[in-house]
This record gives sequence, C-alpha cells and structure tokens, in this order.
Amino acid sequence: MGFRLSRAARILKLDWAGRLSPLGLSPAQAALLRSLVAHDRTGIRALARLLDTDPMNVKHSADQLEEADLISSEADPADRRRRSLTLTSRGRGRAREVERLVQEQERWLAARLGERGVAALSMALSALEAALNTTDHGPAAWDERHRHRPFSADPDPLVLEVACGLPTGRALDLGAGAGRNSLGLAELGWAVTAVDFSKVALDQLRSAARERGVEIEAVRADLLRYRPPGEAFQLCLLANIHLPEEQLATVLEVAASSLARGGHLLVIGHHAETPGGHGPRHHGLLFTEELLSRLLPPELGVVRLERHLRSQGGDRSDTEDLALLLLARRQPA
Repeated sequence: MGFRLSRAARILKLDWAGRLSPLGLSPAQAALLRSLVAHDRTGIRALARLLDTDPMNVKHSADQLEEADLISSEADPADRRRRSLTLTSRGRGRAREVERLVQEQERWLAARLGERGVAALSMALSALEAALNTTDHGPAAWDERHRHRPFSADPDPLVLEVACGLPTGRALDLGAGAGRNSLGLAELGWAVTAVDFSKVALDQLRSAARERGVEIEAVRADLLRYRPPGEAFQLCLLANIHLPEEQLATVLEVAASSLARGGHLLVIGHHAETPGGHGPRHHGLLFTEELLSRLLPPELGVVRLERHLRSQGGDRSDTEDLALLLLARRQPA
C-alpha cells in the first residue's frame, strides 16, 4: 500500500512540476505563494508548520520569490530576527495563475476517477492523514521532542483562570506532557495526577515538581487505554489533545467517568479557524464548537464554550492562536 501511494504521489508531483514550469516556479515556491494568499503577513515558522516542512526550506523559497519581486518581507518590530512575508501585486497575479493550474489538475484527475471516485479518494486520504498523525507521534517520537526541544514551563493562563474560579480538590491532567499545567494547578493547591505516555516528559515533570516544592502523581499511560479511578476527581483537564474523532470521543468518555458529582471537565485546544501555524498539521483534528458539543458525554452539561485569542511563546509566536475552551460540569447527585 505504501509503495502504491508513493508511486502515485511521484506521478502527480512530476505532472504538477511540469504544469508549473512555464511560470518559472517550483512546487515549493507555488505552495508558499498559495499559503500567503490565505495567510498574509505570516512568519516563516508559522508557514513551515502550515506546509509541513522545515523552516529553512520556507526561507530558501522565500528568498527566491523575494528576488523575483513576488513577495516582500518586513521585520517584526518586537523581534528584528523574525520576518513577516506578504505578496506583492506581481505575486498576487502569479498566485492566481497557480490557482488556475490547481483547478486544471483537479479537473484532469476528476476526468480519470469520476465524481464518486474523487469523493471516495478524498475520504480515504482524510482518514489516512488523521490516523498517521496519531500513530506517527507515539511515545518514542514524543520522547525525542521533549528531550531535544523543551516545551514552555509556563501554564496556560486559560487553565489557571478557570481553576482559580473552582474549589480546589483532586485534578487529573490527561496528556500532561512535561506538566506545565499540572505544576500550575499544584501551586494553586490542587492534588494533581498527571498522565502521559512519554517517559522523558514525566521525568521532566518530576524534576520540576521537586524544584518547585509541589507533589504530583505522574502516571505513564496511553490515553486510549488508561482508565482512571471512577468519580474520583473534581477537575479533569485535556489541554491541546487533538485526536481523530472516534479516539477523542473515547478520551472524553474516560474523562467524564473520572469526575466526581459536581466535578468539572476543562478542554482547551486549537480552533479550526486559528490563523495558522499552531496545532496539529491535519486540519481535521482541530476543534470546533459543533465537534466538542456533539462528542460531550451526556452526563456533562456545558458551562462555558468560547473562543480565546492567545499568544504562543517560543518559536511559534509569529501569529496569534485561536483557542477553543469548553468547561462542562457533571451533574450533582
């Protein structure tokens, strides 16, 4: 199956490169132009995440397009090392020509596959992308990420804002990573159990907890198999846990079962309308109000469901991130 997919991809790539040749563009340059149509004045790192490539690849294409007067760049006033890219008038015209070629190739495929074939292929590819986005980022991959690229140690302000408005008790942080939110909750007086499948992340969490003088129970487990004590927690947190719909539904059911009567579930993640560069690469894994409302277990009632603009630190501060917050409560006895 993998060989057949790679062979089909190679044929399509060659066809696409041939269509672009009269415009003097490479596929990478065309992809960057198309991205800037939807995400004007966006930084290189954010564009690299959108295009699922290395930032140096984006920089190389951007330099070539700037030389050809198809894009321009300007430095971020807050950080002169960071560039924001935008299309020139000539670049917008070239982007329209690229879009015309995209439509030509779409019609070429549709003529060979038929309408039903195109629909079936689109559904199959969406399912495959969602599945690979999860399986390709298992414990070993996350161990490497935590080992070589430490994440922010600061808790999400949205988590703290919600937690400060609730009576303290036992909290369950599912998919805690290195524990930035677990640490923040513990410092507010919550008795925290942090669950993650990365050993490196949990080791980092334990070390940080010792340094900050708080106690956190760290549990190494896969969220899809983990079963917490029933009705034992006053707060359950899922922060930036993006999964295919069926798997997300399973985790939400487990989270609901962990809550004591009157306990709260807090879900925070990247909204499908985020400006770009944040969250999972596969758009189908992003959150919407409709998705979370539909998957919420029936024993929970919605308290808050709202969007929040939040800034991201580190190397993804090129754009703001649109977050979706869901706070739900299990009905009291």
